Amino acid sequence: MVLVDNINILKEAYPYTWRKFKDLEGSINVNLVQFEDTKKGDKTLYVEKDGKKVYLHSKYDPIRESEAILDEYKEVLNDTTVIFYGIGLGYHVDLFLKRYPNINYYIYEPIPEILNAYLSYKSIKKMSSSKLKDIVLGDDELDIRNFFSQFIDKSNKNILQISLNSHIKIFPDKYKKFIELFKETMKDKKSTVGTNLVFQKRWIINSMKNFGEVLSTPNIIIEKKDEFKNKPAVLVAAGPSLNEEIENLRYIKENGLAYIFSIGSAINTLIHHNIYPDAATTYDPGAFNQNVFKTIKEKDIVEVPMIFGSSVGFETIEDYPGRKYHILTSQDSVSNYYLKDKDEKIFNIVQDASTIAVVTMQLLYKLGFNPIILVGQNLAYRGREQHSEGISYSNNLTDEEIEKSVRVKDVYGNEILTSEGFNSMRQQMEAYIRILPNVKVINTTKGGANIEGTEFIELKKIINMNLKESIVEEDWLNTRKTNYDKDYLENQANKMDKAYIRTLKINKDYNNILNKIEKSINNRKFSQTENLYIKLDKELRKIENNDYYKTFILPMNRVQYKILVDSIDSLNEEKDPYVKGKKIIESFKNFINICDRDIEMIKPIYEEMKENIDKFCSK
Repeated sequence: MVLVDNINILKEAYPYTWRKFKDLEGSINVNLVQFEDTKKGDKTLYVEKDGKKVYLHSKYDPIRESEAILDEYKEVLNDTTVIFYGIGLGYHVDLFLKRYPNINYYIYEPIPEILNAYLSYKSIKKMSSSKLKDIVLGDDELDIRNFFSQFIDKSNKNILQISLNSHIKIFPDKYKKFIELFKETMKDKKSTVGTNLVFQKRWIINSMKNFGEVLSTPNIIIEKKDEFKNKPAVLVAAGPSLNEEIENLRYIKENGLAYIFSIGSAINTLIHHNIYPDAATTYDPGAFNQNVFKTIKEKDIVEVPMIFGSSVGFETIEDYPGRKYHILTSQDSVSNYYLKDKDEKIFNIVQDASTIAVVTMQLLYKLGFNPIILVGQNLAYRGREQHSEGISYSNNLTDEEIEKSVRVKDVYGNEILTSEGFNSMRQQMEAYIRILPNVKVINTTKGGANIEGTEFIELKKIINMNLKESIVEEDWLNTRKTNYDKDYLENQANKMDKAYIRTLKINKDYNNILNKIEKSINNRKFSQTENLYIKLDKELRKIENNDYYKTFILPMNRVQYKILVDSIDSLNEEKDPYVKGKKIIESFKNFINICDRDIEMIKPIYEEMKENIDKFCSK
């Protein structure tokens, strides 16, 4: 009966865990975990391991044991969030909640059979309150990562993990995976937040300023999708090993044996050796990215086509002498709002990534290239070198950079040094290769980091074995400008103008409500503030549903917006009405002030964009 009641509570309060638990019903090994009476009359659990009983709780006095566990955790602050790793029969959880009833907490159990035993024995009715944020069944890596991601977003700065040590001893691999994934998620979160903070405004400003170029150039994926089925493509990066492959690349180019794509700074090394790739790809949103193509612009080289991501640094594509083609990126909310293809072809958005190599691999896959041959993709250091020659803005490594490096395996199985950044790029590339169906990726990078999912074969051998005939078509990128729907674009532009006007009214109303809340708080009229909070929430919903905000302002402030939204639960839990009011005023006012400034800042860019739309639609 206890299990049935608990399952119903799970279904109502924690539906995702309930669905997972329901799916596992037929596969749970009920003999894995057994109950046993203790000397004190309570229950304990044991698991048979190596022919012996191994207990999750004391077989004498589990309550006293729990007291000893919790005596290690003194003076737990009210803004702490706790993860209980390993639930067992929950004695330590019950005792902790008696001591600290106002703490937010999660129950994390990686073994379905133990969670089943717990739910069969102890009612969670009293625990199912606003303080129990979730019961997590951590038996799947993707689910664990998702849990950690949400947990980090919603938790306060103080995080406490309380583990059942016996659980760790019985299932050490589960705990090791838990710690590894937690650290990885924390690192990824910090990296993502850092990247978003740096580029959140640039992505949108670039997309707005590049919109005229998007309208006036072909979308290469729409125009050339699947046209290069089973044609080989060489993806050239600027790692130190590129220097050794120059003559092989020259041979491939002169004989048309494969399509050559340079990524990032590799274009400079190729130009330095008078090799012009079939295309150069670029997507970096930073202003510095323009330096990658400085030589091409200064020498007025028109023979190298550029394929640019629509959110690339706008300075990069200004005055580029060669032909230009675009791909739409996941960071470009502008094109996503305004554009529809006249021929009703499906838009293929290229997902943003930490490296241009991954972005270009997506492009090559969508165009049909196979195999994809990696050259100069070291993703590691060679001595003190981190780039190939011919790159004026590249420097040798400093002693400090060497000291901060990490060790990875190279293509030969030896240990080499790399940076956290290069290592993250490698891991992201491996993840993408895993989901590429039916595409062979060959890594020819001598001494580079080993990339799982690729096969290491030297480029000279690839030429002799596989690249035996000319396959490159002359003027392979010759195509029309993409036929974006002018009527749809014009209609969206009119809708956006109206949304802009509504934006100004929303902000005015939002600020008026904040002023009223502040006045009520200062006058201690707390009953009035509750109604005003409801009105403030409605204004926030209007912001979330406004096209101008959704397309421009919220993406430009995604970090601040997420912080605001994630803080709402903790703000609502504040018991002191005065403190709660002050915190709400501060959080919401800071956010709207940032939005006001950005609305004013992008106004001339928006007007410039409208001119480009009018010009396109009038043709």
